[in-house]
Amino acid sequence: MISIYLMKHLLMSGCGHATYLPGFVRSTYTLKSVRFFSGSHIIFGKRKKTKKSRTEKIQSTAESTVEELDTQQFLLNASKEFEKSIECYSKEATQLKMGKSNPKIFDHLKVQLSNKKTANFQQIAQTVMKGNKFLNVTVFDPNDTKHVVSAILGANLNLNPVVDPKNPQLLKVLLPNSTKELKEKQLKRLKELTDNYKTSHNNRNSLASLRNKYMKQIKAAEGSQDAIKKLENSIEKVYRSNADQLSKRYKNFSNSVK
Repeated sequence: MISIYLMKHLLMSGCGHATYLPGFVRSTYTLKSVRFFSGSHIIFGKRKKTKKSRTEKIQSTAESTVEELDTQQFLLNASKEFEKSIECYSKEATQLKMGKSNPKIFDHLKVQLSNKKTANFQQIAQTVMKGNKFLNVTVFDPNDTKHVVSAILGANLNLNPVVDPKNPQLLKVLLPNSTKELKEKQLKRLKELTDNYKTSHNNRNSLASLRNKYMKQIKAAEGSQDAIKKLENSIEKVYRSNADQLSKRYKNFSNSVK
């Protein structure tokens, strides 16, 4: 049995959301002890919340209750963070690959209505693919059709919506043909996106950022070098596995664009 002290416990996961690992409590910790057992458990201390005088508070700063954190669960949650990064990458890469043929291409638009109010595009219209060359936009209220047309034209997407003469609530948007220049731009942006999710330290959801965060947490510990090294190796293994997975997905996306 060995004793180590671990200073940081707040972890970030998901695409930009803060969360805590199971076993951590959402409050300030005064660390009492962290120990590995044969079952790979860690012990954390939490400050007691009792009313005391200033002198008593100073004297009791080292007092704490304890609770266990299974290191296997710790590593499981780490794996989930890395996997979430891969999911986010795949979602963005899919949208990039689809380009203007993405039915969600207009979803971010704000539409100015006749009553001087602004509506989100999704509140007043819906877009679907029609074959390989058209996007069909259905406007829920025919009175909003002209406003939807204006919003699309004003988005500088080089797309021209045309009202169906038989249906004033239906817009047809002809998609441009894929050219060599367009494919080259898509491949360039795909490479930039891949680097952002693999090696960038500015993206807190990148594999490199996640690896760095976990390694810093482990290096902040004191105790058996064997135990610390074991945790480092485990995180490194998770990182490399997901880095390989990201590289494979990048290759597949690239081939589908070419």
